[in-house]
Amino acid sequence: MAYEKLQGYLAQEVIVSDNTNIIYPSLAVEGTTSVPVANQLTAAGAVDFEAEGIFAGDIVVNSTTGLKATVLSVVDKLTLIINTDIFLVQGEAFKVYNASAFKNYQDANNGCVLYIGGAGDLKVDTIAGSTVTFKAVPVGFFPVQVKKIYSTGTVATDIIALW
Repeated sequence: MAYEKLQGYLAQEVIVSDNTNIIYPSLAVEGTTSVPVANQLTAAGAVDFEAEGIFAGDIVVNSTTGLKATVLSVVDKLTLIINTDIFLVQGEAFKVYNASAFKNYQDANNGCVLYIGGAGDLKVDTIAGSTVTFKAVPVGFFPVQVKKIYSTGTVATDIIALW
């Protein structure tokens, strides 16, 4: 008889988002924002995105609101172009996580399995790139390798990513 055993060595609470993949908990840099500009993250001093090795594909979290975006390009040491407007006020806290294909970090693009704490529909991208909505997912482990959980189309809650 087959025996399935999940041996997760790392866990992270998931922030669902239509704009980014699941964050692998590899923090690159954090700080606060300067004057907000649409679809940009402009840091307020003491941060150097170039020196920290930030690349397109890394994931930005507005720590104040919980919204996420993907880095499209690095303009200079204080400015990133991001795929959606998540910063609205000066002084919001942010974190940038390693997720770029240009780095040798293991990241969410390698996929993870999930623990679902609150039952419901779950819209995901699998590691092979299929977008699918699983209906009425029960509480418990979800043994499909995924890299993204959409906020639109997902009703399941309290989701934990496991690597």
